[in-house]
Amino acid sequence: MLAVYLWREMLSMVDVLKVALGYQQHGFAVYPLAPGTRTPLKGSHGYKEATTDPKQAEAWWGEHPNYNIGLGLDGVLVFDIDMGHKSGANGNETLAKLSADGRADQIPSTYIETTPNGGLHIFFTYPKELQLTSRSDLFSKNGEKTGLDYIATGVPVFPSIRDNGMYQPLKGHKITNLSPAPQWLLTEIQRVSHPIMSNYHGNPDSWFGHFINRLVDGSDEGNRNQWLASIAGSVFRSGADPDSCADLIQTINQRYVRPPLPNGELVKIINSISKREIARRS
Repeated sequence: MLAVYLWREMLSMVDVLKVALGYQQHGFAVYPLAPGTRTPLKGSHGYKEATTDPKQAEAWWGEHPNYNIGLGLDGVLVFDIDMGHKSGANGNETLAKLSADGRADQIPSTYIETTPNGGLHIFFTYPKELQLTSRSDLFSKNGEKTGLDYIATGVPVFPSIRDNGMYQPLKGHKITNLSPAPQWLLTEIQRVSHPIMSNYHGNPDSWFGHFINRLVDGSDEGNRNQWLASIAGSVFRSGADPDSCADLIQTINQRYVRPPLPNGELVKIINSISKREIARRS
């Protein structure tokens, strides 16, 4: 109970309304969470009510400075590395094993918060057309707990507290400086989000339908590397022969990328995605 008291005392020294307005000024929508929890207020709709309206923020936190702050994730995902999970899963250990197996790479420099359980919330941007939500236990092969999740709906952020601590940004990291999600992570997220292609037929809202729409929309020079990497991940996950996948990606680059990515850069993307997919299947 002493720890809870200390965290609440720390929160009382922070101008929560000012922080919430700061998030809004940087273009992020916010919503209230019940004091000391990551749970939306009773009767509310959580992240679906996230807003950039400062008057609404003043109504929420001006009158209730003990409310926690939830951040609506629009085009932003949080890679959640659990460390003190009830299941016993250690996300940091899982990530180290994945790196050793070639299924994960370095995490780009971006905004990171420590969580009350001792884990990490790592913030990335991603292409909105992927329409992500949230999933637990990324990189699980047989249903085992991995301690690696992703969230693309809403999360508690600084200075929110829970019984065992506060969400706090790592020193030197700013929420205004977010990196794109690395392709190895996006590839896994898409795999678990759209796992069975046999269910796609006849469904206009299917994964395959969204894939075709993304493909035909194409990409311009500013986003073509990330777009091609995302498309390549989808193609390789189809289970087709790797050489056939590589040929198709070459064609996609020429047909739907404006201007096409230079061949040297494209080959690097193909080799990287292919290597990770082979490692995942093994």
